Amino acid sequence: MASAEEIAANVEKDEKETLFPVLFMFLSFGSMIVGLGLISLFQDYYAYAMCALLYVAVVAIEFRFQIRSPVSISMLVLYTGLAILDYVTKDYTGYAGIIIFAWLTALSTVLLLFGKPFTAFYSNGKGLRSLHIVSSLIWTAAYALSLLASVLLMPDVLYLIIPYVLCISLGLLTIFLNLVWFGRGNGRQERFSIQEFEFHRLLVDSPEFPTFCDFFARQIYRPGDDGNMKTVAEIAEIVSKTEKELAADSYIFVAKDAGRIVGCMRCILDRKGRPFPLEIEMGSSLDRLRQVGRLMHVGRLAVDDHYRERPAVLNGLFKCFLDLSLSRDVSFVVAEGYRHRLPTYLKLGFEIMFDRSDRRHAVKMAYGYVCYPMFMNFSFLVFNRGDASLKRYHFSDFINPYLAERWYKRAGLRYYFRPRRLWPWRFTLRQVKELV
Repeated sequence: MASAEEIAANVEKDEKETLFPVLFMFLSFGSMIVGLGLISLFQDYYAYAMCALLYVAVVAIEFRFQIRSPVSISMLVLYTGLAILDYVTKDYTGYAGIIIFAWLTALSTVLLLFGKPFTAFYSNGKGLRSLHIVSSLIWTAAYALSLLASVLLMPDVLYLIIPYVLCISLGLLTIFLNLVWFGRGNGRQERFSIQEFEFHRLLVDSPEFPTFCDFFARQIYRPGDDGNMKTVAEIAEIVSKTEKELAADSYIFVAKDAGRIVGCMRCILDRKGRPFPLEIEMGSSLDRLRQVGRLMHVGRLAVDDHYRERPAVLNGLFKCFLDLSLSRDVSFVVAEGYRHRLPTYLKLGFEIMFDRSDRRHAVKMAYGYVCYPMFMNFSFLVFNRGDASLKRYHFSDFINPYLAERWYKRAGLRYYFRPRRLWPWRFTLRQVKELV
């Protein structure tokens, strides 16, 4: 297993390779718009010189993070050349846009033909390849249409306005695809199958909801265990009441074999001013942890005894949990682990939150059984999912690559300007305990 120092070094490495380069995609877009705006308003030596200086800064920052973007480098060369050309002669005044769009169209097209979409340079070739290709295609279309408009509409003022509007509009489209949605096939799946097992979300108003409550109650029922005197029916009733109170914030996932529930897991989305059931039972607040990153609560993990040896059941439920966490930009996850479920939670990457000496090490839940508060630094696992020491969690095997990439990009925008000590993926369990 890797040492703490090695894992910390990997975090540093991943921050540079995945978090910060994401920001340069937006830096490039912003620089493009500012540059086009300057030369549209002021077609003279000073405008080109200012654009050249802008790209000197862009290229220098990109080099600092080992990014070699052909677009940024060529824009620096182009603006420098236009500044020199305008200083020598005024014969080319008004043609800067045509020259720039012609070059960018040719450059992005050639890169695509050689299988190197230019957006991939901003992530050192990492990320979802299909997203890189689509983003580069959109930008290539923006450049080509802008070139066409510049040529056909000159000298009408629209030859300046139309390309500018096109670049902004299609640039915003690429941002939408990178940060919001990239097709149904790349989103969180409400229903999917692994081998013969079907997995889907179960709503509280579903006809199958009472079956779920009864299934979970029977799975955790241990006569006389922990001093619990409740019957299966009483436990099922408590489960039903709790889930209905949570309503849409409760995501119940079930695994089915031939239409019969054989496994389940429930995730609770966080809401301001409403504590998780676990917080109430252990008498502690997670509000200070909420200030660091988004939380989610996991529970109701159960698998039928006859399916405990079938990895596909637990793997499918784990995938449901992972995709929901990624889609909601979750940083930390807390869970309630019953004694006979602890090995499963530990296998998935959770840790027991409190030491034995802490009164919160074990707490009794509403239906009478003792559980152990568990914790997972979800953001740490996302950042380090390629680390060999974390392979035992099989985290990377079930992750949605687009949702993970989108999580990175949103994290980059959300946390970049915070002090490093407040970045969620840097928090250890010891630091978390200090906040609870």
